Amino acid sequence: MNKPHGVLSHPTNTSTELTISDFLKEKYKLSGVGDVGREGIVHRLDRVTTGLMVCPIKDQSYILFKRMFHDRDIKKYYKALVEGNLPSKTGEIELPLKRSSKNRKKREVNKDGKKAITKYSTILQKDTLSLIDIELITGRNHQIRAHFEYLGNPVMNDVLYGAKKNSYLESDVICLQSYRLNFSFKEKNYDFNIEEPEYFTSVINM
Repeated sequence: MNKPHGVLSHPTNTSTELTISDFLKEKYKLSGVGDVGREGIVHRLDRVTTGLMVCPIKDQSYILFKRMFHDRDIKKYYKALVEGNLPSKTGEIELPLKRSSKNRKKREVNKDGKKAITKYSTILQKDTLSLIDIELITGRNHQIRAHFEYLGNPVMNDVLYGAKKNSYLESDVICLQSYRLNFSFKEKNYDFNIEEPEYFTSVINM
């Protein structure tokens, strides 16, 4: 499915709003497919991120996809608009991440953190921004957001990670999209792609 921005993947301790998990539970009458409160969820996207998610609705598929994500058998690709120009047009960021000691909502680069690897290549570059293609090798919380903040090129409109507030964009969206998922399932290869959201083009042309 294509998750819209502004929607949580699953409920949290502090939220009572409808989530992707709630939608799946209601639409497909899920019961016991996954952890309680996270039915149908084998991976997640942040509230402010949009894009592709795999949401199994059968027990057997849930177990299989959960293992595939854990074993990194599913390739995950993102597009992002980041502030400024990156030091290199292509690169691999391998920096460990840990919950921030100053703000528990954030992750930060820390030598005591968990291994995190992000590959990227620049698609388009302007004076004030870059459009980049990202392959997420590991899947730590806020990995892309924390890595590019560390480089000095935060994802656009990601105020939590040091970006400027963009007057064109709502507060519940950042310029980060899960646009492609590639995996093999039952001896068949699947490659799902979606187009960039319209607000990417609008921000680029501002």
